[in-house]
This record gives sequence, C-alpha cells and structure tokens, in this order.
Amino acid sequence: MESRIIKLEEFAGVTRDRLTRIETRLDHMATKEDVSKLEATLLRWFIGTAVSLTALAFAAAKLIH
Repeated sequence: MESRIIKLEEFAGVTRDRLTRIETRLDHMATKEDVSKLEATLLRWFIGTAVSLTALAFAAAKLIH
C-alpha cells in the first residue's frame, strides 16, 4: 500500500509540472480578439494593394495607349 501511495505522489508531481507547462503555452496563444485584429489589418492591406495595383495598371495602360 505504501508503494502505491508513493507512486501516486510521484504521478501528482509529474502531472502538476505538465499542467504548468500546458498553462504557460495557453497563456501565449492568440485570442479571438488578436485574430480579429490581424484579420482586419490583413484585409485593409489586401484592399489597399488591390486598389494601388489597379490604379497602376490603368495609368500604365493610359500611358501606353
């Protein structure tokens, strides 16, 4: 019975260490708010780039024609 208790106590220590590592990893993960902000930023960059390239293409076409 004593050996079983010792094994359970060792297992509890290992489990506590693993849980601490998992919590640390979860603290550094992106939240929904972070993802939403990133999505909005990327969308603005995409639209801005598309508008700029379209304007550049029309300007080049006008100069060539």
